[in-house]
Amino acid sequence: MSTPIQRKIIIVGGGPTGLATALHLARQLPELVDELLVLEAAEHPRPKLCGGGVTFHGEEQLRQLGLSINVPAFVVNKLVFRLGQRDFSVQVPQAMRIIERQLFDAALAQAVQARGITVHSNEKVLDIHPTPEGVGVCTSQGTYQAQVVVGADGANSVVRRKLNLKAEAGVARLLRVLTPVAPEIDGSWQQQTAVFDFSCIQRGIQGYSWDFPCYIAGRPFMNRGIFDSRIAPNQAPKRPHGNLKQTFWEGLAARNVNLDDVQLEGHPVRWFNPQAEFARPHVLLAGDAAGVDPLFAEGISYGMEYGRIVAHQIKQAFSHNDFRFDQYKRALQADQLGHLLRRRAFIAQHLFPYNQPRLYQLIWRLATIAPLALQQTFGAFFGLLPPRWETAVSPSAPVKIGHG
Repeated sequence: MSTPIQRKIIIVGGGPTGLATALHLARQLPELVDELLVLEAAEHPRPKLCGGGVTFHGEEQLRQLGLSINVPAFVVNKLVFRLGQRDFSVQVPQAMRIIERQLFDAALAQAVQARGITVHSNEKVLDIHPTPEGVGVCTSQGTYQAQVVVGADGANSVVRRKLNLKAEAGVARLLRVLTPVAPEIDGSWQQQTAVFDFSCIQRGIQGYSWDFPCYIAGRPFMNRGIFDSRIAPNQAPKRPHGNLKQTFWEGLAARNVNLDDVQLEGHPVRWFNPQAEFARPHVLLAGDAAGVDPLFAEGISYGMEYGRIVAHQIKQAFSHNDFRFDQYKRALQADQLGHLLRRRAFIAQHLFPYNQPRLYQLIWRLATIAPLALQQTFGAFFGLLPPRWETAVSPSAPVKIGHG
């Protein structure tokens, strides 16, 4: 057997979480850049199923990393929240950006490589195991020995599964289709609107559906999807869980989408569960592998925020020569990211499982007539909007995400 290649740090996964972690590490531990390796199972740009929303969380991370990324994006200035026949909307300049995920990830990967960090594409991790020196990693291309491994490899994380880290309940499901649109006659496109529709709650789905305008290969599309958190499967025993695919199909048909012309895609989402296991000696989980937003299934922005926390934990480990990472879970939950994830989990647990249309309709009615400042306060509480009335990207920010 060949001698394993030695690396100080290996990041498994070349999505926003893994790439942001690499960039944060390059800033915090520049002396270890040559010993840092990112392993990506595919090659950028690679297809990636995603709603594509980058909120102010993600924009703030890009600013902290000093990145200037130019990829096509649809700028959303209006958020609509729907329940049945009742809508309320919040007008927010640059509330979020809808990006084409494969181009966004590829741009991040280019930024990582520009910082001198090695990225191995088309190298799939097959096995991972503890060793006396740290962690052994076996891939489709060879074997490695690392002092630290970061599992940033998604909801079906190989790192989590191979090391048998306790997961607890927490895997949701997401379905999506892409439909071409005519911008000149599409209202959402004209008004730069993203729609969050919670009507499926009344069908037993613990989540929401969305309509996000976007660009795919430079052409206008609508990114339409549905998210079922399954965050409380046993809290409503008298109410059967809804059929996700059927509910989605019926919702699309009601929006005059020809079901014969769309391709259904789906993937799991692991939401943040404080009871789960996030680390082992020499190993940390981040992003979807650890758990992201259970209320809106927001993964890109929160995944990048994980990178900041993980990089700090690794810096501390090398400073003290202590790689147990037994404080990671506490640090994660004490961070602003952990507070927001737990808040969203609490809201989801008390919103999604129950069919109380009168209560929901009252909430929607009050939101409709609430002053703008109060609407923004609710948006900030949910973590969708910044705490102050401001644009998501200031004119002086280094982030330059192109519009269409």
